Amino acid sequence: MNIIVLGAGTFGTAIANELSFNSFNDVSLYSRNSKKVEEINTLNTNKICFPNKQLNKSLTATININDLSKADIVFIALPSNVIIENLTALKANFKKNVLLVNLSKGMMSNGVTIVDSIRSETGFENIVTLKGPSFAVEVMEHADTLLTLGYDTQNQYELINSIVKETALHLDYTEDIRGVELLSVLKNIYALVIGVVDAKYNSPNTRFMILSKAFVEVKKILKIAGGDEATLFLACGFGDLCLTSLNDLSRNRTLGLLIGKGFFNADYKSNSVILEGLRAVNIIYDIIGDDEKKNLPIFNKIHNFFANKKEDFVIDFDELVDYKGIN
Repeated sequence: MNIIVLGAGTFGTAIANELSFNSFNDVSLYSRNSKKVEEINTLNTNKICFPNKQLNKSLTATININDLSKADIVFIALPSNVIIENLTALKANFKKNVLLVNLSKGMMSNGVTIVDSIRSETGFENIVTLKGPSFAVEVMEHADTLLTLGYDTQNQYELINSIVKETALHLDYTEDIRGVELLSVLKNIYALVIGVVDAKYNSPNTRFMILSKAFVEVKKILKIAGGDEATLFLACGFGDLCLTSLNDLSRNRTLGLLIGKGFFNADYKSNSVILEGLRAVNIIYDIIGDDEKKNLPIFNKIHNFFANKKEDFVIDFDELVDYKGIN
């Protein structure tokens, strides 16, 4: 199977490297950085992303746009804000029936997911999404990793299932593509809150109190925004929420820790992680009705914190437990 991964960044490199261990896969990283392409092809390294890691010798890289025409499957591992621009520019070089796999996490304005945006803006229809608890460095170390495939057709399911054989990647599945995409955004918002709680209280009891309430709120928002509540119990939901909230490799958790310790920088426009989280909060806030917001005290807390640019993130625990959050 001919596979191209768009984007030779940290996660794109890790996924491409792992997929290359399936002997039936011919995997190549596509990058516009000629030095990086040469390094991967001659030294089997990508030191900017993984200074101490060796790539599989069967993994190649290319800067040649004509190589895109060979791909049966294209993985998208680009920042969400440049995906449409890049796919529009490259579209003429792909096979007509190429399968796109979205690895990128984020959301466009008005609650439009990346997958929906690709469909409407570029005309591609054969698209799936792949998300889950997966730190890139762990994937590079061949740690067994469970991802959720959001798909439409049986052919898509079979193709993705075939290319992860002989790798440390494992899959669970759903036809709820929108839910998978939404959860990749929501987990970052709540990971930030858990980081604040851990920094301020350093209590397992308190941490899991907030995590329990966060899980309920994510379930509510998922339903409000058009996802299937059952998707929350897949790797892209429960797994990714816990990984991102409880592990210090998470950028959003780390940001929460800094806020909780009082190191929040009021000049948030210079911090890409803050901007990413703030944008996600605002997009989700705009698609939730006023009556629905009343039952989302944790979400309201993080929204109000950024909106008012407060220097302290105060949690009212009575407020969190007084509302009926189980329905």
